[in-house]
Amino acid sequence: QYLAIQISPDQVISFGGSTDPCAMCFLYSIGKIGEQENKVYSRLLCDLLNKQLKIPSDRIYVSFFDISAGNVGWNNTTFA
Repeated sequence: QYLAIQISPDQVISFGGSTDPCAMCFLYSIGKIGEQENKVYSRLLCDLLNKQLKIPSDRIYVSFFDISAGNVGWNNTTFA
């Protein structure tokens, strides 16, 4: 229900010295972040980007951020 995805096309990114297609992903979550969960999320994101955008998994970085509910605003309030 509270999933939002931002795609910024036409960015110039050098990844490993190459400008071939690549991606930098930032996943922010209120909880649900941890070593085991992140492995699942990483696989899902890499599979999605590979299938939809033809970006090889070895050219994708995913960073995970666990944020508190009080630091996320939505609909005139926060999730706290």
